[in-house]
Amino acid sequence: MFESKFPRWLYWGSLITFIVVNGYFLFPIFRYLQPTLVLIITAALLAFLLNYPVKLLVSWKFKRGYAIALVFLLALIILGTITFTLLPALLQQLYEFPRRLPSWIDSGQAQLQAWKIWATDKNLPFDVTASIVQLEERFATEVRALPSYVINFLIGVFDSSLELLITVVLTFYFLIHGNRFWAGIWQWLPDDWGDRVESSLKQSFENYFIGQATIALLMSVSITTAFLLLKVPFGLLFGLAIGALVLVPLGDILGILSVSLLMGLRSVGLGIEVLVVAIVIDQAIDNTLAPRIFGSLVGLNPIWIIISLLLGAKLGGILGLILAVPLAGAIKRIAESGRISEQ
Repeated sequence: MFESKFPRWLYWGSLITFIVVNGYFLFPIFRYLQPTLVLIITAALLAFLLNYPVKLLVSWKFKRGYAIALVFLLALIILGTITFTLLPALLQQLYEFPRRLPSWIDSGQAQLQAWKIWATDKNLPFDVTASIVQLEERFATEVRALPSYVINFLIGVFDSSLELLITVVLTFYFLIHGNRFWAGIWQWLPDDWGDRVESSLKQSFENYFIGQATIALLMSVSITTAFLLLKVPFGLLFGLAIGALVLVPLGDILGILSVSLLMGLRSVGLGIEVLVVAIVIDQAIDNTLAPRIFGSLVGLNPIWIIISLLLGAKLGGILGLILAVPLAGAIKRIAESGRISEQ
């Protein structure tokens, strides 16, 4: 083989240099095409997830064409039901939230002032005056900007309707012709690399996205239900947001802490209650159900997970965050399989 004529360090050094240099020059093209690539990747991921119930129906002696039509129709019905039931309430809470936030900030300031008076009476060396000033300065600008964020979000939803339609159509075609599409790409890779890359990507994405989608659904339903029972303000908005953040590693923890802090501004007791309940639900799912669903996830060191998240966010934004870990896991599997084949 070509690599046997050179030392391994020289071979891999040349390969890495080649990838880095080409990546540097291709990056502007990637940034220019990013919206289109995001649309294509989103459709491919949706088709990847919908392909599992299609396979299940095929195993029940359904013809693949009929299975695809049935699964796609059911997915559209579920999406339409969610859109016309949950979406209006969600948008209403999203619009109402910035109007309610200033009163929560005032409540938080009052609680800090009460704490200051208590600390002064007890002769404790604690002064929250500086904290109150910083709180006012930090939140004032953001609160004034939140209504415009909501309006921009609504405009973005309206403007993206055409992209949504294109994504739906492209997802359908990925379900029908996806196998031949990917086979045509893998055949351009040298020798056995096509099978190796396909197997690694499939295994990594299966482990990650099927598990993450299941955990996100369980987390959304559980935490939203708990918030509604506790009568947490904007329980639907916060519960679904925490569930969606499960798709990003450590996102659920950040979401829980953020919601707890917001509730703490309104009432310290409510903030603690929200934190405890959400953490209990999160840990119950992570420690009991997640290991059974995920099995061996991607086998990445936590440091590499953080590095991949940083790179994914830099290169692809939110979609980059979602794809970073499974792609890093696939690269690790490809490298390990290549090393094993060399031995």
